[in-house]
Amino acid sequence: MALSLVDLLGDASRDHASDRAVALPGAGELSYRQLDLASLAVARTLAAAGVGKGDRVGLVLPKNLHAVVGLWGAMRAGAAYVPIDPASPADRAALIAADCRMAAILASAELAETVDAVRRRVPGLRVVPLDGPAGLFADGLDRPPGDAGEAPGRRLPAVNVRDLAYILYTSGSTGVPKGVMVSHGAALSFVEWAARRFGLAPDDVLSSHAPLHFDLSTFDFFASCLAGASVVVFDEETVRFPMAAADLLESAGITVWYSVPRALRTMLRMGRLAERDLGRLRTVLFAGEPYPADELRELQRALPGVSLFNLYGPTETNVCTYWEVPPPGVWTSSSVPVGVDCENCEGVVVDEDLRPVPDGTAGELLVRGGTLMEGYWGDPEKTARSFVGDFRYPHLSDRFYRTGDIVARRADGNYDFFGRADHMVKIRGYRVELGEIEAALHRFDGVVEAAVVAVDSRRRAGEDRELVAFVVANGGSGDREEVTASLKAHLEAIVPKYMIPASFVWLDRLPATSTGKVDRQRLAGLAEAASG
Repeated sequence: MALSLVDLLGDASRDHASDRAVALPGAGELSYRQLDLASLAVARTLAAAGVGKGDRVGLVLPKNLHAVVGLWGAMRAGAAYVPIDPASPADRAALIAADCRMAAILASAELAETVDAVRRRVPGLRVVPLDGPAGLFADGLDRPPGDAGEAPGRRLPAVNVRDLAYILYTSGSTGVPKGVMVSHGAALSFVEWAARRFGLAPDDVLSSHAPLHFDLSTFDFFASCLAGASVVVFDEETVRFPMAAADLLESAGITVWYSVPRALRTMLRMGRLAERDLGRLRTVLFAGEPYPADELRELQRALPGVSLFNLYGPTETNVCTYWEVPPPGVWTSSSVPVGVDCENCEGVVVDEDLRPVPDGTAGELLVRGGTLMEGYWGDPEKTARSFVGDFRYPHLSDRFYRTGDIVARRADGNYDFFGRADHMVKIRGYRVELGEIEAALHRFDGVVEAAVVAVDSRRRAGEDRELVAFVVANGGSGDREEVTASLKAHLEAIVPKYMIPASFVWLDRLPATSTGKVDRQRLAGLAEAASG
């Protein structure tokens, strides 16, 4: 029985030594034995530099084989790895490094500006270059220095379920990133459930589409390791272009895919997914944002015989619910539920006073179980606000995480997802869920993507908020004024008048965050300008 993620690699190195562990097309691949030895060299180097149990090690690396070796090496040294978005501003990377008081960073010569910014912000920081002529792997990842940095008498620490495995920084409502701390035990709880639920086996080939600072990536690397399967890394350049991503999905023989819906939707639309030879693909998982029902059915038609799953859960819980899309013809609903509780989690829907509500009634989802985070780094007050004790059994020390998401549980146990509590806005005195308007927009013929934000009104006296819709349409959709008029008429037949956006902004594409989700903060800025 594994007591940490580190044990997974040790077991895989023993049982699947010569099998491919990870590959980056065009840059090589590593077997499980090679990954084991390379990560051991990193761990020994970090230990010799003074990194010990409980320290934080930053990954200032592009998404490549060095980064994969680095995250395993950091954990083997007893530290928690902290991935830095390679595309983020150098100052933001430095802010994260200072916030969690990194003891060391594993660095790439490609990101010298970011490395320098982090160095200036964190005095005494140890920097371990992995690539380049002076890097630890100057001779190649498949030829690690056997005694790299090994200090006499220094042993690598034992790692157990209570130790931190990684810290993922997400955007905070105050504009300051917040660090979600995840233990080895929580990560294992998710990984073991996922590998079992999706039947991962040694002959599987998983995609790694998500960036390392996004929790989707933990499935890719750790579930594949548990199963002795291999994972194919999609680097930043490939992810940026839907055609390139679809090419690699086909050529690499991916059997299990996991990404945000937006990636699948763009590959379907721009990557000619329906024309591909995807005979090995058996399971497609998506998470992170809603998938419009009509487009999900289109994906289902493009991938006959492939099992599709909608996974739900904030970074703080990892995946806590799942829903398997029923076969074509069986599923005709216009909604896409987020499914039932995972077997290692439990959800409760409560009202504003934290009292459980009946099935069918909307309320905030609370989650407890083995996958929950430890808390937010350096912010005990926010951590305390995010959890509540088990009000049903007060004698237990268990706790629920407040997701801030509004759902309703059906009689069959599936949850319908209505959006974020903080996406509920008041318009003319009415409570409006922005996701409901977005779903209505997606049902208009020709609309490819849509998002709605609420901004301070400058047009109507006595009105403090108004809605702005951002719409992406298929090319050649006609005169914008005519299409806008038709779109308004379409909405008027579906939603109340107060839910009709005051402005419609047409874009070539919706802006995205570094994790591939719609960038709502950027849209809010555009909406302020549009409403002026």
